[in-house]
Amino acid sequence: MKRIISSILMVCLSAGLIAQEGLTLEQAITTGLDKNLNIKIVEKTVDQTTNDYDRSIGALLPQVTVTAGKSFSNTNVSQQFLNDDAPREINGAKSNTLDISPSLRWTIFDGLGMFYTRDRLAEQMGLAEDDLKVQIENTIAQISTAYYVIVLEQERLRVLEDALELSAARVELAKTRYEVGKTSKLEYLQAQVDYNTDQSNVLQQKEVVYNAFVDLNRLMGTELDTRYHVESNFAVLGSLELPGLLQSANLNNPSLLRAQRNREIAYLQTKEVKAEFLPQISLNLGYNYNNRNSDAGFLISNQSRGFNYGVSASWTILNGFDIKRRQQNAKIQVESRELEVQNLKQQLEADIRKAFINYENSIALRELEERNFEIAQENYDIAQERYNIGNATALEIREAQVSFVQAELRKVQAAFSVQVQEIELNRLAGNNLR
Repeated sequence: MKRIISSILMVCLSAGLIAQEGLTLEQAITTGLDKNLNIKIVEKTVDQTTNDYDRSIGALLPQVTVTAGKSFSNTNVSQQFLNDDAPREINGAKSNTLDISPSLRWTIFDGLGMFYTRDRLAEQMGLAEDDLKVQIENTIAQISTAYYVIVLEQERLRVLEDALELSAARVELAKTRYEVGKTSKLEYLQAQVDYNTDQSNVLQQKEVVYNAFVDLNRLMGTELDTRYHVESNFAVLGSLELPGLLQSANLNNPSLLRAQRNREIAYLQTKEVKAEFLPQISLNLGYNYNNRNSDAGFLISNQSRGFNYGVSASWTILNGFDIKRRQQNAKIQVESRELEVQNLKQQLEADIRKAFINYENSIALRELEERNFEIAQENYDIAQERYNIGNATALEIREAQVSFVQAELRKVQAAFSVQVQEIELNRLAGNNLR
């Protein structure tokens, strides 16, 4: 079980332990792989199927049983012999019997059913490992997304705090102008209202950041109230291509590999049922020890012991068509699993195509928002200069400030969208998410 994630853990651990002052994405993934509870639950299923497969070797070995018994009796006996006129009366005649019979039965042929069963258990063990891989991939994707959500929300918080500083400066300027009689109190009060609005936005965003840390800690399996300093940038590659993603998905997508293994399990089940049409041949070896002692009868003591051996065969000719019914159902199951594989391939391609167009649009939108942010920044700078010399109204500077803040928030959101789409495409394609 551990071999599935050991290589991932070794690479991640090389990045070092999580420090109090910082948390990288690699460290977050390492911690999640080690502590995530959903992964631990699936690992238990892997342990169970591995145990089933390891112990299934017993079906190929002989079965040895030992039966033993000791019995006692106390009876009144009346015996009449041919050569004796007087009957023989024995009250409370005691007898005891000891019987010990070890035996060995070895099925040497059952239509190869035992081998098909072992192969099926091997595939079920692999299926559980596939489930673990799916859970690991999903967890890595979830942790990566949650990590970048924190980056996004902290960037939003930074933008809102910058806006709050601008509003604070505007309040001070409006207050100074009001005190010297260059502006009305209405403008000063409006500046304070805008400042309070921005302060409220900052407080609400701090709550959003806290919740984002809670979500990440839950995925990592750590204390929910732990806070870290995360990297404040996105690691977008921007080099994904649709043909390569589709090809990789057909070869590496864990869910598709799992469906294909399910199909193989169904095929092996048909072989198991088919084996029941053939005879079963077993070798038998036994030993019997019997010792009887009696107070009455012709034999006061009787002891026997010896080996017995032989070959037995059984062949089910008719059992109400039950085997035939199960064989037909097994074939139907194979066909169903094949349809599931085809359906999953189609769904996987559809998901990748939709995610890829979103990915391309997100890249284009990011570039657009970056240009728009530059324009909004220049617009605000001009509005600020005009406001400082009294050529712009409070409404104009506020509109320029809001436009500037919204442009920067959209720029951050666009970068985050590209990052999330990239994570999702790599997950669907079965690529390494780290």
